[in-house]
Amino acid sequence: MADHLVAGAMPDRIPRAQGTTSVVDQAISQMQAGLGVITLRALCFRLLALGLVSAPRPEGTLDLDIVTRTVWESLRFDILDVDLVPTVAAGLSPSDKVRLSAEPVNGALDRLTARFATSRHGLIRAAFAHGLLSGGQNVTPPAHPFPAPTPPGVGAWDPSPAIRRVLALRAAGRTAAACAVADATTLHAVTGRLSAAKRLAGDVRTHRALIHRALCDGVLQQPALLPHGDLTAPERAVWRHFALDVPDAALASRIGTHTGLGMNVVDRCMSALRRRFPDDCAVVYQGWRYGVLDAGTPTDQTCCTAAPRTTAHTGGAR
Repeated sequence: MADHLVAGAMPDRIPRAQGTTSVVDQAISQMQAGLGVITLRALCFRLLALGLVSAPRPEGTLDLDIVTRTVWESLRFDILDVDLVPTVAAGLSPSDKVRLSAEPVNGALDRLTARFATSRHGLIRAAFAHGLLSGGQNVTPPAHPFPAPTPPGVGAWDPSPAIRRVLALRAAGRTAAACAVADATTLHAVTGRLSAAKRLAGDVRTHRALIHRALCDGVLQQPALLPHGDLTAPERAVWRHFALDVPDAALASRIGTHTGLGMNVVDRCMSALRRRFPDDCAVVYQGWRYGVLDAGTPTDQTCCTAAPRTTAHTGGAR
């Protein structure tokens, strides 16, 4: 089965002798979990890099433009396809203010898949053959300051790759419906994975608290801290309490109780955060990115197990 994947076969096209579709999917999920990755591209890279599948016969080097070479090398990154193009585009952009559009990246991907008549994960094997990829590289993408989170880790829950993917998507601010589209699955499957994650996290009740607990326990990798401007004391206090594990309708009043702030102030600060970030899960994740939230953040549940992160930052971003 691993040989078929590395050769570029899609899971539903793997020969039936390997088992039913559900058996094939389960086997792929087990391989991903065993190698600590969540995508087929990164799985194929790890299989080749670790020598678990025979390396292809070396072929000649190719004369490639910088965009095509970067796109091809970046296919090993263990991030979902929906985040791959913006990650590569950000890496090729001259500055944060001048961003490369998605068209050149998508164009390079289309040309590569057409040239080698294979899938995106099949291009990993071709990259080894032409010397673009090797066993000395890793699957961790570069950090860029846009909403997509760093890849999920494994942590203490022993979650399936499917659960790790949906947590990463929710942390990026995608709704459950958008997660289903991004992961090419159904809304029912996404809600089931999120419910399973809540149980693994200790029966948390809200997605906000779920993302926070996943960060505390290493199931989502904690993002690199970014420099930021100042926050007022009320703004920081409201943001720090966004992971309270209470129903959305009760969040504002509970924040007021915890902070002693008036409801007008709480509502104003909450509205500003929700205008800035696409979803409450993203508010929590970005709070970790800017050093406002950490493992000591109050949740109204049992304390997180991870040690609090230390940071020299005292403010946040506006």
